[in-house]
Amino acid sequence: MNYEFSSYVDRLTEVCRTEFGDESRWFDPKGYRDALALCIIDSIYSTGSHYKSVINVVNEYWSYRVTQGADPSRDGAQELSATFEEVGGSEQWAALVDNRKPAHTSAGAPLKAEVVRQAAIALREIGILTTQDLRDEYEKDETLSRVKSVWLKLPSQSSGITFNYLLILAGLQSVKADRMILRFIQQHTDLGRSEISPHQAATLIKRVADAYPTTARKLDHVIWRHTSGREHLRPETVDVG
Repeated sequence: MNYEFSSYVDRLTEVCRTEFGDESRWFDPKGYRDALALCIIDSIYSTGSHYKSVINVVNEYWSYRVTQGADPSRDGAQELSATFEEVGGSEQWAALVDNRKPAHTSAGAPLKAEVVRQAAIALREIGILTTQDLRDEYEKDETLSRVKSVWLKLPSQSSGITFNYLLILAGLQSVKADRMILRFIQQHTDLGRSEISPHQAATLIKRVADAYPTTARKLDHVIWRHTSGREHLRPETVDVG
C-alpha cells in the first residue's frame, strides 16, 4: 500500500472502534469450513447480486447433492466439477440452480455457472481439492500464489474480490473489498472510488484489523453487515445477578 493510503489506517481504526466496539458483540462470519465446492459457488455468485439469490443457488446445489445421497457440507472441487458432467454442462447446471446470471454485463459473457465449472477444474488441476488443501497451502505460502494465479485468470475474476471471498468462506483471513467495503472507506475518508483499488482497500482494512486489534475476517464481516444496513451488533447482555 502506498504511503498516502497508510495515513488512513488510524482514521478508520478510530471509526471502527467507535462504531463497532467490543468484538464479542459481533456476529460470527459464516462460511463452509469443510466444503470447498460451496466456497467456490458462493464466492463466484456473490458479486453484483443480492445475497438472497446467492443463498438460493447454494440451496439448490445442496438439494441436488442430498437427493444423490451425498453430503454437500463436505463437497470439494472434484465433486463440484462432477455435477457439471452429470447434468450435461454449464447451461444445464445453471438451470439446476435456477440462476442464469452472466459473469459480466458485456455481450457474450459466460454464465457464472461456467466460471464455477472452470474454477473447480482449475483448483483440481493444481491439487486443491478440499478446504483442508487450501489451508495446507496457506501454511506453506500465505499469499497462496499458486491458487491466486489460476483464480485471477478465470473470466471476470481478475480484481481478486472473489478470490479473497473464497478465502473468507473457507475460514482464512482475508477481506472481500466489494462495494460495501469500498463504500465504508469512502464514507469515512476523502478517498473516491477511482482513488483506491479493491486490492488497496483490502490491504487497508487488514491493517485496520491489526490496529484494532481483531482478525481481518471478522472486521470484514461487521463492516459488511453495517454498511449493507443489517443488524451488526448482538444485544448487550445485562448482568442481573
